[in-house]
Amino acid sequence: MHITRILGLALKRLTFIIFSGSVVLFILINLLALAEPSKLQAPSQQTLVIADVNLVDVRGSGKVISNQMVIVDGNVITYVGDNASKAHPAGATVIQATGQFLMAGLIDSHIHTLRLSPQLHFPLMIANGVTSARDMGDSCSWSAEMDCEPDVEQWRKQRVTGEIVAPRIIQSVSFHLEDDYVDERALAARIALLKKRAEPFLKLQLNEQIPQSEFATIIKLAESQGIAVAGHIPFSADLRLLTHPMTSIEHDVSLLAQCSDARYEFTGRNSTKQALLKGINAARCKELLQQLAKQQTLFVPTHIAATGQDLNFAKATFPEADQQLMQNYLVAPQRWLWRLMQNAGREAPAEQAILADFHQAALALTKQAHDSGVIVLAGTDALDAGVMHGFSLHKELQYLVRAGLSPAEAIYSATIAPAQAFGVAAKLGSIEPGKLADLVLLAANPLQDISNTEKITLVVADGRIYQQEERDYALSYVRTQAHTITVIARFIRGLWY
Repeated sequence: MHITRILGLALKRLTFIIFSGSVVLFILINLLALAEPSKLQAPSQQTLVIADVNLVDVRGSGKVISNQMVIVDGNVITYVGDNASKAHPAGATVIQATGQFLMAGLIDSHIHTLRLSPQLHFPLMIANGVTSARDMGDSCSWSAEMDCEPDVEQWRKQRVTGEIVAPRIIQSVSFHLEDDYVDERALAARIALLKKRAEPFLKLQLNEQIPQSEFATIIKLAESQGIAVAGHIPFSADLRLLTHPMTSIEHDVSLLAQCSDARYEFTGRNSTKQALLKGINAARCKELLQQLAKQQTLFVPTHIAATGQDLNFAKATFPEADQQLMQNYLVAPQRWLWRLMQNAGREAPAEQAILADFHQAALALTKQAHDSGVIVLAGTDALDAGVMHGFSLHKELQYLVRAGLSPAEAIYSATIAPAQAFGVAAKLGSIEPGKLADLVLLAANPLQDISNTEKITLVVADGRIYQQEERDYALSYVRTQAHTITVIARFIRGLWY
């Protein structure tokens, strides 16, 4: 009895200590997070001449147009023609680019942002030539609160004024529909709010086994409210039955499951992946892809964050370069979480073989979708474990080439295709007079080797010039921010606020 009483008192004291410590830590984190993190200002716009350069044209089978000159005034391309065919404007910055290759700025069609993205993500994107993006979920998307205010409009204004270094956010959504059942009144209210914010679509991230009837109700309600639908496709749903076409399908596994007669039993777990592959129905898949092409539904496979990620995690063999990127540019809590997730994904050789087959099937489907006329866009799902903003888009382009697309087709999926898909082709996606000056200068030809998109010597983002010194400084800025107490505290506070 005496021992029991002592243990009881000890437990109470321990509970009090843990509770008190948690309260103190909570208060400390909030106090540390009060300081405003610094912002990285963008260079000023200026007149620029890129002389004697090879232009990369990714239309058709792709070609290089040699000995060209590009003139930029402010943030607009004013001239493209033969080298020395026009006098250099007075006071222009001249980049002699002999032997180098100029392509349009890259567009990542699937990223995620946080309130700290100006400190942790955006400079990485610009340094890697990713000058535009579609934001598929910001800080508000993790909140059920109706009064959460997205940051995107503020970021857009700050980018234009040069207050921050940031890509152009072409589209942005701030809500994920994750319900297991449909509350029509609540969903109608949410859709009304999204429309008020002028968001382009309702993003779905539903339970994978949601009944077809519930899924159909969501689609019909969105159609009646005049809002598009995009995102994940539940494994239980049949896309062929939809009356309201999806704007986009995100992640390779979503589309792969739609090609299988065994999708109803598929849970996403490794134990069900072989059965899904065995159930692939070629006729069904062909019919589906033809339907998607006719409906102009976009397909963003994000191989790097889907089947490619699963295979890498299973092998637990992460390149030293990726580990170094994580060490340099992630806040410690995020780095620890990613490593925990990576280690949790480790599998035995038998499961690795299954995941390898699954990944190859997903790559093959991307090629089949492309050949069927489906619009394939390059996206990364950056912020997902192991996926770095900016850096990972180059890896995704390499996945697309592995799938069977040519280097020109892969680059097309990150330039012209998204510009057309998101309604901004008049201003973005290619190097032509009158278009905005988003440019990437490379040391080697990307049409010969897609990995050459990583060999960047210069980035022009909205007419702002980032030579090697400015790119290095942007990377150094993120590295510093990721290791400051204020940013770390704000990142942790973001878990509950």
